[in-house]
Amino acid sequence: MRVRPSAFAVFAAMLTLYAVAAAQQVSDQAVSGPVVVQATLTAAGNVSFHLKAVITEGHDPTAIGHVEIFWAAPDKWRRTIQSEDFSQTLVVNGDSVFEDDSTPYFPLGLQTLVTAMVDPKPILEAVRPGDRVMTKANGSANESGLLVYGRIAMRSRGGLSELVGASGHSVDFRDYQEFEGKRVARLLINGVGVGEFLNAQVTELKRLKNHDDSLFQITRPTPKEEQIRSARLPENEFRNLVLESHEIIWPQVLDGATTGAETFYLSVDRSGQVREVLPLHTANERTNDSARRQLIKWKFKPALKDGIPVQAESILAFTLNTRAWGPSAPLNDTEVRGLVSNAVEPVFPHGKVASGDSCSVMVAIDSEGYLIEAIPGTGTPGLFQACYQAISKWHFRPILQDGEPRPYRAEIKFQVP
Repeated sequence: MRVRPSAFAVFAAMLTLYAVAAAQQVSDQAVSGPVVVQATLTAAGNVSFHLKAVITEGHDPTAIGHVEIFWAAPDKWRRTIQSEDFSQTLVVNGDSVFEDDSTPYFPLGLQTLVTAMVDPKPILEAVRPGDRVMTKANGSANESGLLVYGRIAMRSRGGLSELVGASGHSVDFRDYQEFEGKRVARLLINGVGVGEFLNAQVTELKRLKNHDDSLFQITRPTPKEEQIRSARLPENEFRNLVLESHEIIWPQVLDGATTGAETFYLSVDRSGQVREVLPLHTANERTNDSARRQLIKWKFKPALKDGIPVQAESILAFTLNTRAWGPSAPLNDTEVRGLVSNAVEPVFPHGKVASGDSCSVMVAIDSEGYLIEAIPGTGTPGLFQACYQAISKWHFRPILQDGEPRPYRAEIKFQVP
């Protein structure tokens, strides 16, 4: 269908107005804080409710978890979580709390979704300067599903969609429906990386009537030191808890930025063990996996709140320099093959290449021996894929400099027999 010039002009003008309004209201919001349509179901005075939700991962509809909440009042409620990584039964009755956790760590994504589906305030409070926020209140989202961020416009299916890109706790609120005079998102999405996300689909939300008080009965309260509580810490306070850290040995990327700013969101459990590392803002995403593997090995002192160890989270900032470590020049074919085991040769497509054809592949290996990148070098076009499939099966070792493992780049050569 062809859009007439006048209609296109009107649409362009609308986008401009939305962008201007978003810029102005984002500025206003910096003072008052972000606001979303999502209702706080657990506020004092609200109706009691019964909620069920299914947790899925990515685009796979298979359930990996289930959540059920019986909420009678702010001091009288019950929540159960059953998932592959974490399960919990939590009962609050007045000053008494019963908590039974399958592990001593509450994963960030699951924690974010379970919180946001009944109370968005903790997610909004986690927003920091620079985080992307696209809401109806700041003019970046409207009821038709249009989302505007700066010069970028997109449309979400199913009407109003809001995004609160809080560091470490990003949530998309979608599929808003009415409940007892309020609007509640029935689909919430937690993004944790490029192509990585968790979904919470609310399958049941109804008023809790004639509830059984035995649901909230507690015979043996759980001591506070055995309960999982979380705290977001400033970077300097978080770094002061570090017992054992190491400089990040950045891999020698082949493409993209070689220097820049990098920030990661770290979450540690009550013992100080790093459990999750999420990339937030990266100058070159090819370095992310290597940095995450190194950061997960850091050791922290337990963070204390009221004298009791808690799960702790914070942002850590770093300066990327992919030429700070390792040889300044790429290794040649002989040198890199001396660092390889299981060096299987390529299987070239029969009849499509000639004997004597050759090609080279440039690779980047990090300080732990992981292949992080491979791009075509010189030689006959069309051979790269077969060469890459072979290289991906190789086991690399890092190069040693002064006895320390270091990353490197290398050129690997192949020739058709």
